Amino acid sequence: MKILGYSLVLPILLAACSSSQQPAQTTVAAAHTLSTTDKALLQYVDPLIGTGGHGHTFPGATVPFGMVQLSPDNPSKGWDWTSGYNYSDNQLFGFSHTHLSGTGVGDLLDILVMPFRGDYTQRLDNELNRVVTTYSHDNEQARAGYYSLELTDEKVTAELSVTERTGVHRYSFAGEESAKLLIDLGYAQNYDKPVATFMRVVDDRTVQGYRISTGWTEYQPVYFVVEFNQPFNHQFYVEGKAFDETIALKGDVINTEKSEVVLDFGDIDGQPLVAKLGMSYTSINNAKQNLAAEVNGFDFEQVKQSAANKWAAQLSKFNVEDGDEEAKTVFYTALYHSFLAPQLFNDQNGSYFGADGATHQTQDFNRYTLFSLWDTFRALHPLLTISDGDKINDMVESMLAFYDETGLLPTWDLMSNETDVMIGYHAVPVLVDAYFKGLTKVDPERLYAAIKASAMQDQFGIDLYKKHGYIPSELELEAVSKTLEYAFDDWAIARMAKALGKSDDAAYFSQRANSFKTLFDTSVGFMRGKDAQGQWVKEFSPTHVDHRVTDYTEANAWQYSWFVPHDVPALIELFGGESPFVSKLDQLFSVSSHMEGDVSPDISGLIGQYAHGNEPCHHIPYLYAFTQQKWKGEQQIRQIRQTMYRNGPDGLAGNDDVGQMSAWYVFSALGFYPVNPASGEYVFGTPLFDHVSINVGKGKFLKVSQSGDKQGFVKQVLLNGEVLTVNHITHQQLSAGGELHFILENR
Repeated sequence: MKILGYSLVLPILLAACSSSQQPAQTTVAAAHTLSTTDKALLQYVDPLIGTGGHGHTFPGATVPFGMVQLSPDNPSKGWDWTSGYNYSDNQLFGFSHTHLSGTGVGDLLDILVMPFRGDYTQRLDNELNRVVTTYSHDNEQARAGYYSLELTDEKVTAELSVTERTGVHRYSFAGEESAKLLIDLGYAQNYDKPVATFMRVVDDRTVQGYRISTGWTEYQPVYFVVEFNQPFNHQFYVEGKAFDETIALKGDVINTEKSEVVLDFGDIDGQPLVAKLGMSYTSINNAKQNLAAEVNGFDFEQVKQSAANKWAAQLSKFNVEDGDEEAKTVFYTALYHSFLAPQLFNDQNGSYFGADGATHQTQDFNRYTLFSLWDTFRALHPLLTISDGDKINDMVESMLAFYDETGLLPTWDLMSNETDVMIGYHAVPVLVDAYFKGLTKVDPERLYAAIKASAMQDQFGIDLYKKHGYIPSELELEAVSKTLEYAFDDWAIARMAKALGKSDDAAYFSQRANSFKTLFDTSVGFMRGKDAQGQWVKEFSPTHVDHRVTDYTEANAWQYSWFVPHDVPALIELFGGESPFVSKLDQLFSVSSHMEGDVSPDISGLIGQYAHGNEPCHHIPYLYAFTQQKWKGEQQIRQIRQTMYRNGPDGLAGNDDVGQMSAWYVFSALGFYPVNPASGEYVFGTPLFDHVSINVGKGKFLKVSQSGDKQGFVKQVLLNGEVLTVNHITHQQLSAGGELHFILENR
C-alpha cells in the first residue's frame, strides 16, 4: 500500500485540524429496555481473565465493538505485554485510549494520560525516562465498561469509562499537594513509534492534538480533543525536558516528534477531576464533534451506566440457566471478549480513514477495522452472524471498501493498514458466509469480483499455487499451510460462483479446492511438502516446528494435516477410511507433546500434539463427529473446556487473537461449532449448560437444552422434538428458533 511520506504529513494534518465538517449525528441507544436479569449478567464478566500468561487481553473499559479501549499500561517486559498490560506486573505508565485484545503483535496504546504528584522532572524514572508508579491488584476493579485503580503512592483513585468514540476519566485526589495529569503523545512502549505529534492548549480546560505513528500499522493518525471540569495551568515537555519554543496560534502549541504536556490543577482535595476525550482517525474537528455528540457534561456515573447498559444488552442475547457459577463467568467473559472487535472506525458524521491513506465519507454503513481474519474466520465471524446479524452488512461493506481502496480484500486489517500478517485470503469465507446467510445487501457481482481478485493475485505463493496446483516447498515458505488454506478459501469461491451461474469459475475453483489431496503422503499419514518436480521433501519430521524455514505456519504436520474443513469425507478417505482416520486422531491427542525446532510460544495449550492455544487446531475435536465414534470428540471438547479456559488472569491457554479463542468456547459450551465456517452448518459436540436461550433476531429464540446424565455422551439430538439424523444444525434452522435438545447417557 502506497502511503504518503512523513515529510508531507504535517501540512496535511494542520489542514485537518481546522477543516470544517457537517454536524455530528448522535449515537442511537440500545433499542430494548433492560431487565434486572439482563443487568445481572454483568456480574459474570471478568475482564481480567486472559490478562496473565499468554492471553494478551486488556482489562480496561470499552463498549461492544467500540473505537476506544481505555486501559492501563505497564512498562513492556516482552511478548506477553502486547496488549499494554500483563497481570504479573505492578508498575503503571498511565492509561491510554487504544488497545489490541489477544494479538501476537503489539501496537496502538495511543494518547497516554497519567495522574501524579510532585515535580514532573524529579518524578522521571532514570532508566525509563517517564513517570512510573506501582499498584496492587487488591486495589483494582475491572468490569464491563468500567475500570478503576487506586494509586496509593499518588493518593489518587483513577476511574475509567467510555462511549463508542470517547474515553471518560475520573480522578479523585486526596491531600493538599497539587493534582497533576500528564498527556503523553510520545509514549510507545516499544511497539508504535511516534513520527509526528501536535498539541494545542485551547484554553484552561481544553487540549487538542494528534499523534502520527508507525509500527505494525505503517501509518496511523489519531486525533483528539480533551475537556476538563476544572481549570489548569500547563507546561510542555519533550522526553522529560521543558519545551519553551511555544507558538501563539489561539493558544500554546507544541509540535514535535514526542509531545508531552503536564496539567497542574492545584489543590482539588475532595473535588473529583473529570476528563472527557473525544477521538477520531480523520481530524481534530471530527474528534470534537464525536465528543459533543456522545458525552454531554461531566457526569461520569451516567457514562459508566450507559456503558454497562450496552454490555448488558449485548450479553443478554445469550441467557444461561445453570447452577455452575464458575462456568457462567468463563462463558460470559468469553462472550465479552468475542464482542470487542471488529472495531467501529468512522466518525459520527460518517468520515473515516481509508486504506489508501485518504479520508472518505459514507452515510450508508459504519466502517469497521481490526479484521484478524486468519484467526477469526474460523469461529468469531460465524458467531457474529448469530448474535449481531444487523452489523454483518456493515462489516461486509467495510471489507469491500478496503478492496475499493487497495485492489484487494484485507488479510489482517489494523486501523485501515494492511499488515500482511498470517496467510490465506480469509475475507473470502467471511463474505461468502454472509452472502449465503442473507446478511448482506451488497450486489453479489461486486462481492464476487472482490473475492476473485484476492484469489487470483500473484503474491504470497498464489502464482506458484496456480501454476503447480500446490505450492512447492523450495520456492515459498509455509508452503503446505498456504496450499491447504488457499484450497479452503477456493471452495468458498466455487460455492458462490456456482450460485451466480459462473460454471467455468465454479469448475476452476473446485479443482483448486482439491489441492489438499496433492500434499497428503500416504506413506507417513501427514500433509507433507513437495518440490516443484513433485518429489516429497526430505528430512521430514511431523513434530518439527519453525515457520521461518519449514512448510507450516506456527504449527507442524501433526497440527496442520487436518485442515480440510470443506471436505472431511475426502480427508477420511486419504487416511484410508474411518478406522485409520479415528486411530490417527486418537494418536494426535495421546502422543508426546515434545516438538523440536524453533517452537513458537503461540503453540500452547497442548494435549499430545493438539495445540488449542493456536488456531489451526480449533476444529479438530469436531472431526470425530464425522465418524461413528463421536463420543471421543465430546471427550476432548470437555477436556479442552475444563483445562484451557479458567476463571483467572491466566485463564486462556493462548492468545485470545481478537476473540477467536473465546468464540471457540462460546460455541463449544452451546454444543456445536462451525467446522466449515462458510457452509452455514454447525457440527454437534456436547453442551455445557442445562439451558441456554439465544436471541437469534427478529423476535425469535433458539433454546438449547440437555437431559439425562450431564457427564455422559450425546445419544440423540432433537430439533423441535424431531430426532436429527445428521451431525449438524444449519444456520437456517438455528435462525428459525425453536428448541435444540441433547439427550445424554453413559456409554
